[in-house]
Amino acid sequence: MLSGFLAAAPGGDGFTFEGREASARTEQPDGYYFQGPLPYSDLTERGTGQVSFSVQDRVGLANATFGDKARLSASLRIGGADYRVELTQTGFPPRQAMSRAPAGPLPPPPPHLIEGGVLMGTSIYGETGIGWRATTRAHAAMAVWGIGSVWRNGTLVTDSALIHAAALDAGTYSDDDTKRLLREARPGDAEVVVLAWNLPPEVEPRGFIQFVFDNVSINVDGTRVPSVPVVPVTGDLPASLASLTPVAPTAFPAAVPPMSPPHFAPATGGSGTAGTTAGTTGVGAAGTTTITPPTANALPSEGPSTFSGTFAPAAPSEPPAVVSGVQPGSNATVGQGTFATPPTVAGVSVGGFTTPQVSAPDFNAFVGTSQVSPGILATVPPLTQSSGTPASPILGTPAPLNTGTPGPLLGTPAPLNAAPSTALPATPAPANAAPATGAATPAATGGAAGPAR
Repeated sequence: MLSGFLAAAPGGDGFTFEGREASARTEQPDGYYFQGPLPYSDLTERGTGQVSFSVQDRVGLANATFGDKARLSASLRIGGADYRVELTQTGFPPRQAMSRAPAGPLPPPPPHLIEGGVLMGTSIYGETGIGWRATTRAHAAMAVWGIGSVWRNGTLVTDSALIHAAALDAGTYSDDDTKRLLREARPGDAEVVVLAWNLPPEVEPRGFIQFVFDNVSINVDGTRVPSVPVVPVTGDLPASLASLTPVAPTAFPAAVPPMSPPHFAPATGGSGTAGTTAGTTGVGAAGTTTITPPTANALPSEGPSTFSGTFAPAAPSEPPAVVSGVQPGSNATVGQGTFATPPTVAGVSVGGFTTPQVSAPDFNAFVGTSQVSPGILATVPPLTQSSGTPASPILGTPAPLNTGTPGPLLGTPAPLNAAPSTALPATPAPANAAPATGAATPAATGGAAGPAR
């Protein structure tokens, strides 16, 4: 019943539960991070990352702000920062219609049609009126706008960022390391652009981050979009020069209008009074034209005026002669050396010029002002070093290794029998070798001997 109601509703032919499907992903783990104060600039820095992007175009109504489905996950590591962007809501539904409303305020939808959040097979950017205007017009196999989250080094920056991603089947950035912005999209140059807007200024002062991935594959309804690894940037001029962008500065708001080109009114020769308001023209003596130029406030704004007639020469016709030598009636000498008026012999002037003799150069007796060198530029001392501390001497050439006293060579080891041998253990003395101790000598028998007679 619901499907029948939607089909019978005015404009219900633009709604379908199935819709077309498309996807894109990186084939190599690389990407580029946009520097500079504005998106889509020419200043990028190479990093390491990946992107996975898929859409389902379910709503074809031009004024629909949500209803399509998409998934986006992109990450890029540049220097010491690791960024991650994820799409959480396709399109811009009201907060009560979202399954998980973000904590921050919801960003408004972009001021152009998004047909439910997903566009497929359409031209974007540049003068198309869809997406960023101050860049080159491109062709997107699929593009999405919605709300998502941004992480930096694992910390959630915001969950209410305005997310835009586009898989371009005609890219606008060169395939070399410069990644410069080209003036015309090139079919076959597949790219994926990811832009996250509405970031907190205390975390990202620019308010946005942007990536571009070059080595990508794009599939639409199960068929891979033809692409080539490298598209040359040289070639013939495009068929329509009017389609080249960046567009005029008046294409986006808050821009300074361009200056109008100068306009010169056609002029022809005449009496010399064309275009003058405050000047006067008259005929002077000797057929010369006397012109009084107008004041600065009365100068014409449409180009220079044309004057005709004869003008007096700016320089005198007979300049004064340059005299060198001794002036008549004066003792002052003009110029260098002595130059006298030569005599005239048979109508031919004869004379000469004399110069003071210069002695042969002698460098042992130099006379003059000596030149003093201003000094050789020295290395700036460290900030921690006082100005009064003398500079450390220049490192000299290290001394040769053989200048010191060589160590003694290892001598021949002494033979093992050089030292006296250890005495062998002696034979122990017999047990009866020592005299017996502790026994009395027996007395002689027969009584005591009497004194001798």
